[in-house]
Amino acid sequence: MIQQQSTFVGPGSQAGSKRVRLDATLRRVSDLAEDLQSGRPTSDPRQLLSELRVDWELHFALEEADAHFGVVLRDHPSLSHEVAELKREHGALLAELEALRSQASDTEHWATLATPAAALMGRFVAHEHKEAELLQDFFLRDDGVGAD
Repeated sequence: MIQQQSTFVGPGSQAGSKRVRLDATLRRVSDLAEDLQSGRPTSDPRQLLSELRVDWELHFALEEADAHFGVVLRDHPSLSHEVAELKREHGALLAELEALRSQASDTEHWATLATPAAALMGRFVAHEHKEAELLQDFFLRDDGVGAD
């Protein structure tokens, strides 16, 4: 089983509850990929992939907000390239998810969803690691007095 966990670090319990929901959805998508690989889908991938889209859109919007990436950019403008790349990846992940949702719209294609679903989850995990590295760099950076 692929283990995913979002790394969103943000203010308030709302962000925390959204992270818990996203983590649960990610586990269900991982389970679905395994079920599809075994030829025994236990749930409808269309519904689950739609839930994932909603969760990712909210998750990415929270990350791109002024309280998250905005703080990084304000305090360390030298990290703007990394932030721009992460935002680009948000769009690419959503586009790839849309392609997977389109493929899932035809039940005859469900047997072929396992590999791309697992690959998409792997890319999301790699993306979350990049975000964690950015935040680590942000919090550990000591550039002296003032912004970059």
